[in-house]
Amino acid sequence: MAALDPFYLIVDDAAWLARLLPLGVRLVQLRVKDRPEADIRAEIRAARALCAEHGAQLVVNDYWRLAIEEGCDFVHLGQGDLDGADIPALRRAGVRFGVSTHDEAELERALALSPDYIALGPVYPTLLKQMAFAPQGLARVGEWKARIGDIPLVAIGGLTPERAVAALAAGADSACVVTDILRSNEPEEHTRRWLAATRAWREGDGFFAPDYEAARVCPSPNHNPRTRAVSALVLHYTGLPTGEAALALLCDPRSEVSAHYIVEEDGRVLQLVPESRRAWHAGRSFWAGETEMNSASIGIEVVHPGHADPRPYPAPQIAATAALARDICQRHAIPAERVLAHSDIAPGRKRDPGEFFPWDELARLGVGLDLAPEDSPGATTVSFGDEGAKVASLQRDLAAFGYGVEATGVYDAQTAQTVEAFQRHFRRAQVDGRADGETRVMLARLVAAVGQSV
Repeated sequence: MAALDPFYLIVDDAAWLARLLPLGVRLVQLRVKDRPEADIRAEIRAARALCAEHGAQLVVNDYWRLAIEEGCDFVHLGQGDLDGADIPALRRAGVRFGVSTHDEAELERALALSPDYIALGPVYPTLLKQMAFAPQGLARVGEWKARIGDIPLVAIGGLTPERAVAALAAGADSACVVTDILRSNEPEEHTRRWLAATRAWREGDGFFAPDYEAARVCPSPNHNPRTRAVSALVLHYTGLPTGEAALALLCDPRSEVSAHYIVEEDGRVLQLVPESRRAWHAGRSFWAGETEMNSASIGIEVVHPGHADPRPYPAPQIAATAALARDICQRHAIPAERVLAHSDIAPGRKRDPGEFFPWDELARLGVGLDLAPEDSPGATTVSFGDEGAKVASLQRDLAAFGYGVEATGVYDAQTAQTVEAFQRHFRRAQVDGRADGETRVMLARLVAAVGQSV
């Protein structure tokens, strides 16, 4: 099967091609509706000439007879078009064809015809026309691709540049767009955004074999060489409204941020950066004497809107995160106490993955440390502004566990922020930066547990 360009533009008039083909568009469909045959033939001729001039592939929607007569070599057929299409005639004329599908029955029908691509839609809600089918979602994209194998898969419906990246990462070979460009106030600039978003797939740039077998690669350019051996695993939430927005940010060179993995809400795992490389997820950070946590760690971003919407993490997502984390920890010999929250290594600056992250469930699945609460009779609370031996003891325990705290004996802002970070991970019922008895006992138990495991 011939490869398709990852950016598949649909236009309703050949005049669009004169504007957009010079920008680098290489795959276009001419979809002309409800016009006289003479007008349609003229549109096909104009589009064919423009595509030939710019080295682009033209796909004619619906009008397969006119496509043959005008010397075109690719058509797109909807399910209704298949009823009257002469597939043998297309084959004799050397014309390739793609087919739209929306459900299992249509997929089976398409596969029986051995098409040159299969389109699946709508992936997202679409403005183009009323659809009898609900949005398919990215998981269905992956399912369709697994079913059709080497046949190229085209994702269509409600796509934006950000969603196109997600669709390609989910398994699509090409992402189709109509209204996002044709209804844009700046169609040329928006076309450039689409071309930039799909560049990695067009050029095969940055792709690598995944380190985790169940991951699909979606390469980010944001990485550089490590200067340390991997010794920790850091978990984050994405903190954005959608997984597509997070993925686009992590793969955008302008953002200068990335992670090795991102885990979607439905449990799909994408690898963005090879584990051998330094991803840019930790920022200014510290743990157990290490100040270069980007180099010393592997970062997992878990799709979640964050503290703006502290809803539960979905069970499939946590199961997938645990399986990925177990695999990473086994391969890199990362001990349980070095499975960390972003908030652990950057107290006061970061809050993710949040006190609503189910660390207890992760520990039950074999990842990280989590102890059940324990009575703390006689343990008094120390908090902001306090001074003395109890504060110094607390600070020494925090430092022994890995946090960057000095034993000054003064409960200052840094100490309060560090206690808050500890509570977000290990004592999640109350996150207030005050070291009450339960917090102090939990910390002492963890310090003892880590000391015994060394």
